[in-house]
Parts: sequence; C-alpha cells; structure tokens
Amino acid sequence: MPKQTFLNLPEEKRNFITDTLIKYFSQKPYHEVDISDIAKECNIAKGSMYQYFENKKEMYFYALQVSYDRFLKLLEKLDMIHINIFDYYENSLEGIWLAMKELRNEYMLLERAFFSHDSPFKDEINEKFLKQSREFLVGLIRYNQEKGFIRDDIDPLLIGIFLEGASFYMKKFIIEQALIKTSTTLDLDISYFKDALSQFIKLLKEGIGKNKFIL
Repeated sequence: MPKQTFLNLPEEKRNFITDTLIKYFSQKPYHEVDISDIAKECNIAKGSMYQYFENKKEMYFYALQVSYDRFLKLLEKLDMIHINIFDYYENSLEGIWLAMKELRNEYMLLERAFFSHDSPFKDEINEKFLKQSREFLVGLIRYNQEKGFIRDDIDPLLIGIFLEGASFYMKKFIIEQALIKTSTTLDLDISYFKDALSQFIKLLKEGIGKNKFIL
C-alpha cells in the first residue's frame, strides 16, 4: 500500500503518478522498469517515489490494484449476477472488450501480470485477486443452480474452480494466438474472441449445463 505521504498529495498529482506507474509497468517487464524514468516523467525526484512507496514491489502491486479496480468499476454497469451463466459469458464479452479498449494500459498491465512468462510474484498476484473474483463467480453459480440452468449435483465451489481454470487457459490460448497474429490481444478483431468464446460455451453447456442447455 502507498504511504500516507502519497495519500496526502493533491488528487491531480496522485492520479498522474498512478497513471504513470500503470503505463510503465504495462509496457515493460517488471525487472526492466526503471523508477528513475517514472520519477522523471512525474517531474519529481527519484527519492520522492520512495517517500510515497516502500519499494518498487509496492509500486507494482499498487498499480495492479488500481488497474483491477478500474476494470471492475466499468464492468459493474453490467448486472451479471442474476443471469444465465452461459448468457453471462456471451454478454460480458462486449463490455469487457470496451473496457479493454478504454483502459488499454490497465488491461495490458493485468494481462502481463497474470500471463506473461516474465511476470514476477505470480503466486502472490493470484492469491490477492482470486478471492475477489471467486466470491462473485460462486454467487453466480449458486443462482444458476437454483434456477435450474446448470447441474446442482456438484458443489458450486468446485464448479467455480473448474471455470477459473478453464477461463484462465482459454485466455492464455487467446493471448498466445494474439502474439502470433499481432503484437497484443487488443489488436485482434472482436470477431476472433466471439468465435473462440462460442466454442468455449459449447464445452461448458455439455459439461455443466442441464439437458435443456446442451446443444
């Protein structure tokens, strides 16, 4: 967490430093990010950065948390907890795609942190952010079981763990394909995501869906 000296800064300056941290950590591997460059762009002394944060790692995790919170805030506009889980995956794509475009640096930082081979602290990152996403997912699964959309003979937590793993490796596959076809995921056309997602949903329906949802 930032030190109180950072929190006491005027909001405009605080936001500028935050955005600069996100930009630098999103564009380079962690070990290549030079705090001197960030301080220079923010027009402050390098030593000031360490008055605001304990160390580089804290700057990195702060940038991750802000990026994650900004992304979730955009997605909160979608009422996805009371919805058929298959519609959730289909309907959330458009919102996520728009959020990716609007929060380009934030998205690229999160993608790099979770999926890049040179990302440090992966275990800590997963532990920190997994709890937030898992609580939402399990709530969504329970709702779908109560409504008869998906099987209720399996513990919702186990289904959640399954979906986390399946979603993670689907995203990893898409990102790897993006690096082959383009430079980043954001350079792919949304139609590519729709094609991949339709196949993913078909697998879900055949695995956890009740008979009426099986294609």
